[in-house]
This record gives sequence, C-alpha cells and structure tokens, in this order.
Amino acid sequence: MSLKYKGLRDQPTMWQKLKRALCNFVPRKYDDEKPDKETTSALNIVCFLVFGTLSFFNQEMLLTAAEDILSGNKVPTAAVLVTFVTPLMAVKIFFPWFIQKIPYWFKILVIMLFMMSGILIIAYADDIRLKMFGIALNAMATGASELVLLSLTAFYPQICISSYVAGTGISSLVAPLYYTGVTTWNCVSPRTAILITAPWSILYLIFYAMLDKEPVHEAAASLQNLNTRVSYEKIKESDGENSDEDEVEHFSKDRAIKKKSTSLGCNEKMNVSWKLVPFIVPLALSFFAEYLVNSSVVTTISFPKSGIAPRDHYQYYSLAYRIGKFVGRSYLFLFSFLVDVSSLLKCRHTWIFALINLLQLMLFLFESWYHFLPGLWLAIVLCSTVGLVSGLIVLHSPHSVASVLAPEELEFGFGLLTVGNAVGGFIAGLVGLAVEPYLRKECVLHFASQKEFCFTRQRNATGWTSNLHC
Repeated sequence: MSLKYKGLRDQPTMWQKLKRALCNFVPRKYDDEKPDKETTSALNIVCFLVFGTLSFFNQEMLLTAAEDILSGNKVPTAAVLVTFVTPLMAVKIFFPWFIQKIPYWFKILVIMLFMMSGILIIAYADDIRLKMFGIALNAMATGASELVLLSLTAFYPQICISSYVAGTGISSLVAPLYYTGVTTWNCVSPRTAILITAPWSILYLIFYAMLDKEPVHEAAASLQNLNTRVSYEKIKESDGENSDEDEVEHFSKDRAIKKKSTSLGCNEKMNVSWKLVPFIVPLALSFFAEYLVNSSVVTTISFPKSGIAPRDHYQYYSLAYRIGKFVGRSYLFLFSFLVDVSSLLKCRHTWIFALINLLQLMLFLFESWYHFLPGLWLAIVLCSTVGLVSGLIVLHSPHSVASVLAPEELEFGFGLLTVGNAVGGFIAGLVGLAVEPYLRKECVLHFASQKEFCFTRQRNATGWTSNLHC
C-alpha cells in the first residue's frame, strides 16, 4: 500500500508551471477548490447564449448608430454614451441590493418592455431629447438584463457563465454587422434598420420559458428548509464509528445547503463589495479607455485618400472594434468544446488588460492629433485590438470573481461586478463631451482644406430617414 505524506506534493507539469507564470497572480481564497464538474443540458447553454446576445444587442447597435441618430446636430457623440451609461450605472449600483427579492420572470418581462418601448421612441421621435429618452430606456433594460441574467448563472455550472459572456460577444459582432450591412452595404435607412429590431426583445420570454429552472427552485426550497428547520436534532444511537460518520455526513449536507442558498445580509454584502474592488477597478479603467476611443477619438479620424465617406469610416471602426470584442469574449467558450485547456486559459490578473486598453487610448489620441497612420485599414485593425482586449477583461473577470468568493456570495457578486463597466463608461462619456470638440477643432485648424474629414457624421438630418448611398 502506497502512502502519501502531507508534506510531499507531486511535481507540477509544464502546463501548470506555464499557467502559474502567466495567470496565477491573484491568490485563491480556497486552496481546496476543485474544477467545476457539474454538468448542464445543451438547452441551458443555448438559453444563456441567447440571453447574452439579447442583453447587449441594442446597446451595440445604438452606439454604432450614434452618428446617424445625431445627424444634423452638433451635439458631441459622447452625449449618446452619457445618456446610455448614466441610467445603466444607476441600475447597476442600486439594483443588486434589492433585486434578488423580485421573481425572475417579472424581471425578464420588465426588461423586454423597456427595450421594446425604447426602440419605438428612438425610431418615431423627431425631437433629439425624446430620442435620448428612448436610449435611456434601453440603457436601463440593458443594465438590468446584465445584472439579472449574470446573477442567474450563479445557480448553474460555470459553462453557463462562459456561454452568457460568449453571447455578449456575439452581440458585439452581430449588432454592428447587421446595422452596417443594411445601412452601408444596402439601401435601408438608419431609422428603419433600428425599428426592425423592436420585436426581437420577445425572445427574452421565449427562452426564459425554455430554460430549466429546477436549479433555481431547488435553491429557493433549500433556503426555506434551512430557515424553518429545527436547530437541534436527536442523535440516533449507534456505535461510535457510525455515529461519527453520520455526524460528518449530516454536517456536509448542511454545509452544502448553506453554500448554495444562504441569503446575504447587509454586512455580508459589504464584505463581498470590498473583495470585488480589485476586479471592479480594472473593469472601470478598461471601459473608460475603450468607450473614450470609440465615442470621442475615432470620430475625429478619417482618411481623405481612402475613397470612403467620413460617415462610413465610423461604421468600419465600430464594426472592427466589435469583431475584436466578440473574439475576446467568446474564445474561452469555444475552447470548452475542444480540448480541456480552459483552466490554462483563464487569467485572473485582469489589470493587465486594463493597462493595455489605456495604452491603446494614448495611441489613438496621438493619431487624432498628428495623423501619422499611413491608411484606413491599419486604423481598422487597431480598433479591432481595442475590442479584443476589452473583451478579454469582460470574459475573465467573472471567472476571477468565482475563484475568490464563496458559493453563497456569487449571485450578489456577479451582479455587483458589472458596476465597473458602467462607471468606466460614464466617466468616458463625460470626458468625451470635451475631448471630441477639442480634437475636431484642432483637426480643422491643421487640415482646413479637408475639414469634412475631421468628423465622421452626416451634416444634415436626411441621413437618418433615408439612405444616402442609394
């Protein structure tokens, strides 16, 4: 019989050494944590994939359409971002503290109604202030959707987290591809392109009805049993060895119930909030950089010799950025269906991604100021790298949080984590209100003969109700 002593450990493999060197900078809270071996149905995975896609489709489409929505106005592009992110941030900051008490079906219904109403208002309103109100409704729905559905993944295996995040990446690809395709490569007006998407929100209810909700019901039932169970139980008479085994088994079951279903109080939620600071701050910095680049810097960069209209420059920048975001958010989900290297590919040191995004922001600021890039296609490739890095931090942050929080803290923790996205985007919007006009002014000053290429927007409102390519 072979014996293993506590002081001896097996030598790590090459892959374990590589993982430790690249991605193991944040220590685990639980040393005995084991890989997630729970299984779930393919239907559940598909449902969360669709939820992720629906959650961010309208956001990605509206931000891609920002210049068209503002056609004929001199309002900075960042105004759309501020209008979107302000209610988004409010929802993400305040809702996690009480939204767990509301049934999931009701939350899904409200999200659907807000999204549909917002799209209809944007499409039919002529006043820019009403359009902004429609954008705000969509922002509230987007924030609630991310908070609610990411929290819902706490009841399912971690593959559902990857599936949901992959869905958000798919929306980053499908939404701009749809909008750019029908408005730039076809003859559909921007207004009609947005209006077509109004009924798509009904898919929320359809796929929630298809989702296996047994894990949620089991957690609720366990919580009720835990709260009503008598604290002291009579111990059955048996020999000492069996008695010890029964006690251990009873303790293990009791602990499992508590882990899965204990409701957090205010103090516990504050403790969880403090644990999430190392992950929320990098998210905020990353979203600040990427949103400032896309809403206020690349809008002042276009190339006269490209043969492409200034308005179309922004569409291609936005599409390239979101293709990169799709790859960054989805690669771990795609790898999970191939060889089992997900543990190697997970990186918990998320501040690295935030630092890269900040460096990319500096690069685009210098390009807007000095115009040193040789052509449009290099700028498009650089935009895709911004999306790639920002997608990576969005993907790895929930997995990192799952490694440092207790199971009963995950539902609240996943919801609160999204605050970093909203805060970073909000600050980027406020800064962008000043940055874009300043960069545009400097561009006109230095390139007066080609000043129409200093702004990627149509000068009149006809670009909203009709397609100027046809």
